[in-house]
Amino acid sequence: MDFEYIAIDSKGRRVKAFIKADSISAAVKTIVLSVGKLVKIVPMKKRRHPALGGHIFGEPRRVSVKEMAIFTRQMGVILSAGVLLSDALETIVVDMENQHFSDVLQEVLFHIRGGENFSNALAYHPKVFSPYYMAIIRSGEEIGSLGSTMSNMATYMEQDEAMRLKFVGAIRYPVFLLSFVFCIVSGIVLFLIPRFKSIFEGAGLKLPLLTRIVVKISEVVLSNIWLIVIGVMVFAFLISWALQNFKIRFMVDYHIIRLPVIGRHIHRALIARFCQTLAMLLKGGVGLISAIPLSNGVVVNLYLNQVITEIFHQVTAGATLSDAMRRHKEMPVMMVKMVALGEKSGSLFDMLRRMGEYYDQEVEVFLNNINSVLEPVFIILIGGVVAIVAVSLYLPIFSISTAVR
Repeated sequence: MDFEYIAIDSKGRRVKAFIKADSISAAVKTIVLSVGKLVKIVPMKKRRHPALGGHIFGEPRRVSVKEMAIFTRQMGVILSAGVLLSDALETIVVDMENQHFSDVLQEVLFHIRGGENFSNALAYHPKVFSPYYMAIIRSGEEIGSLGSTMSNMATYMEQDEAMRLKFVGAIRYPVFLLSFVFCIVSGIVLFLIPRFKSIFEGAGLKLPLLTRIVVKISEVVLSNIWLIVIGVMVFAFLISWALQNFKIRFMVDYHIIRLPVIGRHIHRALIARFCQTLAMLLKGGVGLISAIPLSNGVVVNLYLNQVITEIFHQVTAGATLSDAMRRHKEMPVMMVKMVALGEKSGSLFDMLRRMGEYYDQEVEVFLNNINSVLEPVFIILIGGVVAIVAVSLYLPIFSISTAVR
């Protein structure tokens, strides 16, 4: 049975936790001996059990990567200073702004005070703490260096989040320009061209070919506007549905990393994330056999997932990591050589980390340059659209002025 209790410990602090015991008398005896003066004890209701979500059913259930990195960094610093795990968690929970994350950590603290270790307490919340996060925590507990392990993990998470933000920043500008082009074209087609059309019809002019094409496009769009809107929505739904199909998603992921120019850098970014995650797990004390599938989980490409799974099976069968990688052309040749060197020198995690950093730098340079290349392209596109519409609308006006003369 599970019991929730409130007690006063030897330092006079109020402790709220839970305990598992065969009976309430056994629980009371254990609490008095291990904690101190018992204030209150009640059987835990099943709906309040932390594993089932407890009292936070109505709260938004999202913890950002940035918040997780900050938490991990704080825990690493506090634990490295020699503070007890329960005291460290209690200190961090007090200043936590995300209420859902605060509730989760309180439940983790609840389990720890009940006698469970940190990794087992985190396992009650798999939607918040990823499998590789819990694996690193578990290995840190086993080797007795949880503080330094969490500090290293925080560094990895911060670097990963920084690279993600660079990706977001790189695509934000092109998306803004595309949206701007769409708004301009929509305004011209829906509002400007119909006004000029009525002027041309009133004047009884014979319109030039370019003007007739532009006016006809406007007429088709206006007469079928709802059909176009519904068609776009249906198309978006079909794309979303298709990408949930494994075979289609696999085919899309296969071709994404083979796109001209951008495909190579997407591939490098995914390989960098795999290398850095694997390096972090190995440095944290996780075995290679366990670390490969955990690292595979952070690679968001089904085709590369299959390649890494095949590498995992070959390593499980007795091959070295470098030999297993060498059999797959998707693994860069330089990375395979560095992994082989790391295996020989006994510094595999360091070589993987170096390769991850190298590919990250390569991708970063590409992201820094892509906007400078795309900016003139979009400017030419916007200018071209506006110029074509302007010329098509003013050609009849020029004809009128010529006729008047």
